[in-house]
Amino acid sequence: MSGKVSNKRGKDPFCDPGNIMKQAYYETKYTYVLYNLYPVIKGHTLIIPKRHVSDLESLTRPEAVDMIDTIRYVTPKLLKIYKADSSYNLVAQIGPYSGRSQEHLHIHIIPRNKYDMYRDYNDRLYEDLRKYELKRIAIHKIEPEVEKLRKVFKYKLGPR
Repeated sequence: MSGKVSNKRGKDPFCDPGNIMKQAYYETKYTYVLYNLYPVIKGHTLIIPKRHVSDLESLTRPEAVDMIDTIRYVTPKLLKIYKADSSYNLVAQIGPYSGRSQEHLHIHIIPRNKYDMYRDYNDRLYEDLRKYELKRIAIHKIEPEVEKLRKVFKYKLGPR
């Protein structure tokens, strides 16, 4: 399995340097951390490999270790920033029947707390993930959150 796939909806947004510049607030050698363009809850973050792959099996061992280490580094900070009471969803939709919106591997981190709108309707969270990803949300709506997180993670954008 090569891990390379074509995106039936057109250009892959996770391989587009312009999108990365708008959404990224942390990165490692192999991974970007992006604020989700379609956040269902404040703090909704995506962890994506820099290399275009469609599934976990296509990651090299260093990429896979880096992705898990990045999740372990970013998550506690998100939980603190968004007062998430040590609760979060970690979601990966892999494969054509999973409901994924992009064929580029991505893992959602969604901070949760007892006051969020899904506290009594967890199944609705997954429905809304799919629904919101189909909408086009203006980038200016996430800019304040991206800037806040860039400060926390001391992230400076370089040229892409």
